[in-house]
Amino acid sequence: MSQPEWGRAPASIKESEATGMEHRKTWRQRAAEQPFTVLLATVILVLIGATQMEATRFGNIVFAGAMTCVYLAGLFAHRNNRYVFRVAVLIAVLAIPVSWSVIFAESPSLNISQAIIIIVFCGMTAGMVLLAVIRFSRIQTSQAIVGAVCVYLLIGLTWAIIYQLIEMLDPDAFAFAARRLVDTGTGPHTSLSQLTYFSFVTLSTLGYGDITPRTTTAETACWIEATIGQLYLAILVARLVGIMPGRHGVEVEKEEDSSSNQISTG
Repeated sequence: MSQPEWGRAPASIKESEATGMEHRKTWRQRAAEQPFTVLLATVILVLIGATQMEATRFGNIVFAGAMTCVYLAGLFAHRNNRYVFRVAVLIAVLAIPVSWSVIFAESPSLNISQAIIIIVFCGMTAGMVLLAVIRFSRIQTSQAIVGAVCVYLLIGLTWAIIYQLIEMLDPDAFAFAARRLVDTGTGPHTSLSQLTYFSFVTLSTLGYGDITPRTTTAETACWIEATIGQLYLAILVARLVGIMPGRHGVEVEKEEDSSSNQISTG
């Protein structure tokens, strides 16, 4: 008479407990496990939602709220590096009040300060996410892909704000075939959605020609962004594509070795 396999019951209990714990995870735990996904969602919110609402009466409120989400999501992305996290907290502590102050105070200096803070924070966040993606053996493969997309969008957003800053300092820095103006309280200026469009057209080197730089500063910003876009796609994406099949190949080789060992043993 065969004895019952006593070892299986605890294993099944452990598996059920692990499954239950997985289902009981809070949204904070899931967000902590997928920081790049949260960051990507907030960046898309700014690029699509906030820019489309810019011309409405609630445009400043939507943009300030969306950027606040980006700052908080960026802190999640920086949480594993203490030094960078502290710097990010300091920037966010300055950035959030400035973003909301722009709504109530009609001051060009506040707009310039906000643009500079966004450029610094988004640039630093893109750099740290890029480092994590380059060392992506330490993170999930899916998060590496999401992080790579996030960096690309952050580059486009950062340069859109750079172009906005350049135009704040020199309104004639760019020539527009059809310029769209919005007035958010500090006078008419070029729509951020149009500058975002120009940023991604430059980043992808499409070059439609409807917006062209007219000053040395604007030209320099354009060719730097175009160069970064090409290098990013050529180097980083090629590395991701090259590494992922390698990992899959290693797993396939292990499976083939184990199956061949079983055949030889049989």
